Amino acid sequence: MGKSAMVGFSSFSRMNALIVEDQAFIRTVVSRILKQLEFNQIFEADEGTGGLTLALERKPDVIICDIEMAPMDGLTFLQQLRQKEELGRRTPVIFLTNHAQKDMVLKARDLGVNAFIAKPVTVVGLREKLAVLLSTRR
Repeated sequence: MGKSAMVGFSSFSRMNALIVEDQAFIRTVVSRILKQLEFNQIFEADEGTGGLTLALERKPDVIICDIEMAPMDGLTFLQQLRQKEELGRRTPVIFLTNHAQKDMVLKARDLGVNAFIAKPVTVVGLREKLAVLLSTRR
């Protein structure tokens, strides 16, 4: 895969990402992809509460978050993140999803999600979503 799909986008090397996912295997897969894409730092949380703390402390450039987690799910995480973010700051959030249930998608959009990516996550799929989301953040 050449760099042609990435025209106008330099690299992720100065960017930090947060993964909020309760399944260790999926967290590892996403983390490996981000490392392959040369992200600077990758933070991980195994559910929404810890993810929210990390997001507010570390202020990552992008958050990749599962929807179905306990005790705090992705929708609650997103809602609280948007309420607690500093004025004017809206960290891009990509939801990982097994199935795009229409009501959940609409609820997530209302809460300010930026994108969805279906599991299993692929390098190409995630890179394209990240390039689109982060190319506008210079």
